[in-house]
Amino acid sequence: MKGRWLLGVAGVMAACSAGAQEAEVEAGADIAARWCGICHVVEGAGSPTDAAPPLPTVAQMRSDDYLRGFLANPHGNMPPIDLTTREIDQLVAYLGSLR
Repeated sequence: MKGRWLLGVAGVMAACSAGAQEAEVEAGADIAARWCGICHVVEGAGSPTDAAPPLPTVAQMRSDDYLRGFLANPHGNMPPIDLTTREIDQLVAYLGSLR
């Protein structure tokens, strides 16, 4: 009986975690559309500019830790963006979903 209860609790926790992750990915997709879509392809084909790779390509090229650091301190050709730590985490969750 105790084993079934623990399995039930574990299942509920996993479902809650998956739901929370989905919410983070959805929030990140909104952030990507708002901030990144000016230069990068967020979904679909074609690129708004030749200088910015599509986001799925960016996601494949870089680790989550690299992306967090870069988004906190963008440089190079990327325009300045003003994201909170939470928004960065959400955007990284979205990028991770593109891999």
